[in-house]
Amino acid sequence: MRLALLFSGQGGQTVAHWQQVQAGIDGELGPAILQALPGIAELDSTVNPEKLAKNKIAQPLIFAQQMLLWAQLQSRLPRPICAAGYSLGEMAASSVAGAFGAVEGVVLCAERAAEMDSAVSGEYGMLAVLGLDEALVATLAEEAGLAVAIRNAPRHLVVAGPRAGIVVVAGKFERAGATRLVHLAVRTPSHTPLLATAAANFRQRLALLPERRLAFPVLSAIDATVARTARPALDALARQICTPLDWAACLQTVREMQPDAVLEIGPGNALAKLFGELAPEIPVRACDDFRSIDGIVRWLDAGH
Repeated sequence: MRLALLFSGQGGQTVAHWQQVQAGIDGELGPAILQALPGIAELDSTVNPEKLAKNKIAQPLIFAQQMLLWAQLQSRLPRPICAAGYSLGEMAASSVAGAFGAVEGVVLCAERAAEMDSAVSGEYGMLAVLGLDEALVATLAEEAGLAVAIRNAPRHLVVAGPRAGIVVVAGKFERAGATRLVHLAVRTPSHTPLLATAAANFRQRLALLPERRLAFPVLSAIDATVARTARPALDALARQICTPLDWAACLQTVREMQPDAVLEIGPGNALAKLFGELAPEIPVRACDDFRSIDGIVRWLDAGH
């Protein structure tokens, strides 16, 4: 079976995902998780959506949750034909392909979050805009001091920048006929030039990692470029911090690789929905759709 993997980014994390990671701290990732997420060993009544939206919590948490899922799935799945990750999810895609280990990845995600947080000051956010032409979204965003950060589909974009600008432009998008606006659970202007310093610093950190052959190709979320060795995958991980993502192109490339099934690993099922809209002929599900690892494996074994 030809299996493609998609790894979720930030925005879909919930208290349930916090608890999943909490349950995994006795394993190999435990020390790194405890260092990156102080207090996770205790039943923390302060965990709420606002806390989970903070970079320093969200990034290592989501990566750890994905690695814990992958550790249970890997031996029961065929070798993937490719992996792609949405924003932060590209860290997980690169890790499972062999660019760096899961333990080191937790540390890297904590460092990535710290670099992004220190690169800007003030209140920032991201807003998904559906139903408007890309040129109009880009124009209105620029007028409000924002930038287009992600292209999910021709009429499904994400803008990022100062929270004050998002508040102003949301009204303009509504009046222009947007069919839906979604304020994402992200508190940083990801994939915009505002994070150029963070990208440069993270590139220096990733340059310390060795070059090696990847177990399977990793697609860059920037432009769907295929990496078969670690160095180009790592370079893309740094560059995407301050560069807009063309996720639509990434999903189209996955489709062209003709998988028999696509599985989203990580919080939520937004990527599975996007791929299903693009390629309804290819079975796609998210791990969060299932109650157990056995359920995921049974679905994949059912002739897909």
